[in-house]
Amino acid sequence: MRRLITGMFIAVVAVTSVGCSYGAIASHEGKLYVARNDGFLFGALRKIYECTPATGSMTCVEVKGKP
Repeated sequence: MRRLITGMFIAVVAVTSVGCSYGAIASHEGKLYVARNDGFLFGALRKIYECTPATGSMTCVEVKGKP
């Protein structure tokens, strides 16, 4: 029983600390803004990207500073 609980705890910690989720996407004047909200460290690693769509591709640049 103890191994099961320990395994479940490790699985929950691993799942919540890996990867990121994109919390918001907005468009303004032909550009897309993507907010990447990490669940790691209570969202301390949030970043916002400004993307410019083109034919068959998209160019994204990180927005410096938090708007």
